[in-house]
Amino acid sequence: MTQDRYAQLTGLTEGQVRGQIEKGHLPSLKIGRVRMVNIAALSQVALEQEDWQ
Repeated sequence: MTQDRYAQLTGLTEGQVRGQIEKGHLPSLKIGRVRMVNIAALSQVALEQEDWQ
């Protein structure tokens, strides 16, 4: 997902999203020249941290 779209959906600014990516708090991958938020990796981390018991 583009950083812009992620920012829109979460209510964050694009700068906040970039900052989270730079600090390693938000998984991303680069496709060509565009840095994308890796939603699949983010979902996986969330599922691993969820206490299902």
